[in-house]
Amino acid sequence: MIYPIISSGQSKVKHIQQIFVPHSYYKEYYTKTDSLGYKIKDKDTLIHVSSFIKPKGVGVPYEFKDDTFLEVYKPIAFQSTEKKNSDSEPMKYWKEEIKIYFTPNISKRVKKEFLRFTKTIDKNVDSLKVRNVKNIENANYIIYTNNDFEYEENLKSMSSGGYYINWNRKNQIIKGHIKLNTKNLFSDLVQIQKAKELFILSLGWFKPSNTLDCTSYFSNCFSDKKVMSSLDWEILKYHYSYGICKGTKISQFEEQHKRGKKSMKNPHNKFVIYHHY
Repeated sequence: MIYPIISSGQSKVKHIQQIFVPHSYYKEYYTKTDSLGYKIKDKDTLIHVSSFIKPKGVGVPYEFKDDTFLEVYKPIAFQSTEKKNSDSEPMKYWKEEIKIYFTPNISKRVKKEFLRFTKTIDKNVDSLKVRNVKNIENANYIIYTNNDFEYEENLKSMSSGGYYINWNRKNQIIKGHIKLNTKNLFSDLVQIQKAKELFILSLGWFKPSNTLDCTSYFSNCFSDKKVMSSLDWEILKYHYSYGICKGTKISQFEEQHKRGKKSMKNPHNKFVIYHHY
């Protein structure tokens, strides 16, 4: 479970720390004797408490991003709902290490280049771990071809290739598949490019953008020269940053950013994203 932003400030008169927590958080972790009063902020009730009670987990300072970046990130990270409203489906992410198994029909060249690519991701994104496993029993991610057993029925009709992921109730991705159709992806180079593209999208149920350059892995247009640009890295690192809440809908995400932005105006305030184990 991921808790809301916790705010703390400092009295200008007595120079003592003042701690306020959201009402829902107070009800779960405090008793009536801990309350020193309350205040209303942004239509929310914040309870002034005598001490800060932490559940098991870790608190990470909120990571700020400007609105220009967020307007690019949000349509990629948040899939729209089938209902006619302004909210979204919750964002998805990998919590556990990604363990990839390649079927024997994946060529050595495709496998080698793909693993070189995932190694850079493992190295550059702190909370995202990726490795290759030799036994399918140890894998939570399978990469296969049209000449293999159909490991994922939802990919059966894919003409060139596709990915499919499963997630749990916490919106954490727990299993992934990539299928490469070698009838249409006729060369190793094309298969490598397609596998990389699908893998990036599968790291967050990302929706390709119509506004980015075709060479971006988050772009919704074809290119055989896609590269991880500085913006691509920024999007991926931000999505996996623990300085933002995980598994939220866009309405929650925007409210979090609104509060975080306001907190920066007061140097005595600290906003922390608390992640429960």
